[in-house]
Amino acid sequence: MNDSSNILRFILVLFLLIANLILQIAFKYSLYEIPITEINFGYLGNIFNILLSSLIIFGAILLYIVGDGYDNKTFSTIILTMIFALSSYLIGYIISNVEFEALNSYILGVPSRKFYLACIFVVNLYIHYYLLSYIWSSILGRQSGGHIKAFSGAILAITLTLGFTYYFISSKDYKIKEQNVTQHFDVAVVLGAAVWSNNKPSPIFEGRIKKTHKLSQLNRIKTVQFTGGSAPGELSEAKVAMEYFNSLGNTGVRVQIEEKTSTTAQQIEFTRNKFFVSNETVQLVIISDNFHLPRALEMCIFFNIKSVGYASDYNQNLEKLLYYRLRESIALILFWLFGI
Repeated sequence: MNDSSNILRFILVLFLLIANLILQIAFKYSLYEIPITEINFGYLGNIFNILLSSLIIFGAILLYIVGDGYDNKTFSTIILTMIFALSSYLIGYIISNVEFEALNSYILGVPSRKFYLACIFVVNLYIHYYLLSYIWSSILGRQSGGHIKAFSGAILAITLTLGFTYYFISSKDYKIKEQNVTQHFDVAVVLGAAVWSNNKPSPIFEGRIKKTHKLSQLNRIKTVQFTGGSAPGELSEAKVAMEYFNSLGNTGVRVQIEEKTSTTAQQIEFTRNKFFVSNETVQLVIISDNFHLPRALEMCIFFNIKSVGYASDYNQNLEKLLYYRLRESIALILFWLFGI
């Protein structure tokens, strides 16, 4: 292959890899209509985006140099993976913005829209790790990388990422006795959770409500904001929470409810739009569970919200705790990298 063709291939590869990084970051901020000027490049999710793409880009440059250009197999692999990655942002944008009845239902207890986005971007993440493994195995082997090696490398990379995130979540502890809380908060946002039959909050949700009530009794909170929508024909999570909160006894705090959100990200976005657009000095506490708060507080950083988190006193058994942490680990990876 002549030099001009090699150079054109190199330019095209670099263009697609850089465009992928830009679109990856732009996509997750566009989901919440956050302007470019408010992007926090010190946010851990953005650091992951930049680090992963930089390793791929640096590898692609190095492979071009040591391999005296890209052979047909390598060039095709890079182009095809980037076409899929770039297409996934377009598909994700359409799913996020198009109103379609099937997207307003639930799949396995997860909002359909989020479920489909999660499936797309799990594959997107795998494709990125596959390409990273393919490029670097080509460099280290000084020959065209094998697809089996790339497949194995991608699985290993995903496992390590999941392990890091699981440790990140497990190492956090937000449990504190309400008597030891000295800070006063303008707003306590209680994140929604499951509601059982007869409009009864689940034990997890009940624990969050009770924790909030105890803090209210000690005059640590001025306003309680319950969040969470509902399935058709049912009371919303927020309304069930408010009724249960009031049944525990009057504390004199102001109670508000929000009944449209169905995900943690939507609830944190609602919090930003309601309390922080005109007043950035609000003292905010997020009330949830130990396994859930790491992701919720990472979302607060993403939305440029200053907050602290307090966990409820409810304790899960070990089996459920391991499950919840694993589920949160997957969800946090997807939010860090793609904003979903």
